[in-house]
Amino acid sequence: MLLLNRTALITLICLSSALSFANSVDAEGQAVIYDNDIADARYRATQQAIKQAVLQSGSRVNAEDTLSNGDLESNLEIRSTGRVQQARILFEEQNGDFLSVMARVEVTPDSQCSTGPTSYYKKTVGVTGFELQTPQQASLGELSNISRELPKHFADAINKQGYVRALTATNVAIYPDLINAPSSTNYDGSLTNVTRISEQLGVQYVISGVIRDIGEVYLRFPNDKEAAKNSNSDLDKERNFVVDIYIYDGFSGALLFEHRYSEVGNWDISDHARIGFGSAKFWTIHYGKVVQQALKESALDTSEQLRCQPFIANIFRTEGNRIHISAGSLAGIKQGDKFNIYRRYEVFNQLQSTQTQLNNANISVTIKQVQPNFSVGELVVDSNILNVQQQDVVIAW
Repeated sequence: MLLLNRTALITLICLSSALSFANSVDAEGQAVIYDNDIADARYRATQQAIKQAVLQSGSRVNAEDTLSNGDLESNLEIRSTGRVQQARILFEEQNGDFLSVMARVEVTPDSQCSTGPTSYYKKTVGVTGFELQTPQQASLGELSNISRELPKHFADAINKQGYVRALTATNVAIYPDLINAPSSTNYDGSLTNVTRISEQLGVQYVISGVIRDIGEVYLRFPNDKEAAKNSNSDLDKERNFVVDIYIYDGFSGALLFEHRYSEVGNWDISDHARIGFGSAKFWTIHYGKVVQQALKESALDTSEQLRCQPFIANIFRTEGNRIHISAGSLAGIKQGDKFNIYRRYEVFNQLQSTQTQLNNANISVTIKQVQPNFSVGELVVDSNILNVQQQDVVIAW
């Protein structure tokens, strides 16, 4: 009897411990309804709500999300490091062909990320220009500014999420060969050098993109206004929006994430209107709202992909036992924080292209002074003795 009671007590403690780590988060998601398929839109909107809840709670969601059924009271099961959580739809609202849901998600923190120091700091990304693969498609609506305005609004969407700090460099074009991106090469035959771009921008990650398609899928009359007037005005003037987004590690140049976002919106405005991309008028038309939804989804994916990546910052100055690192209070660094120092080496591959290698120096640094964009840390002995140099890095795992 005593053994039975002890077993029951241990079981109760384990259950209580597991429940204590669960975190209930309410989050909203939105999706476009295609072909009146409410169940499909509900599924995609709930997935977006789960991503938002996961970011808020510090847990992590895998791609194997399944909706148990299409009813309003449906539950969504997600797997997170072997654990199963539930997402219950509280309510949903349909506005035209957009569906919004509010879901209550039960998530368990991922011990490999949320309890580590990497989640304390805000990583920086540099968003480059997104070139249009077929420039002629920009003529409808005079969207010739899309290559610079789209990544600018994408960076704004990332910053609005608040988990990653995005800086824009939309004047930078990474790919000379858009069709083969991201596997394209420079004109000198070398692979695209995102490490150089990362160093120039002072960011940890580089995000680039290619706008694959913004073409219309309806018959246009660009040079015949009378024919346009006599056409079926009730016809949905559908227009594609397809963009590929690539996330690179700025120190190694490795491609961490790539995804294609594909939507279709109605160009419910005159074919002769010259509104430009990103204007106040652009966001009021159906096509603009669809683009805005795609930007929100891609910003969520970016935050999720980078959330559990290590925080890395350059050492840009050494003086005695003090070092200066290129991250400060804007990244969440505080006085007393500790980082590990890694030495940076340049190695050559079989094509004689340089690759960056980071080796653990088994040296720690304690932050003593914090400025908005940089910090000053102290070593136990002089940096010359430890051979800590500029361009070495500090890392929080």
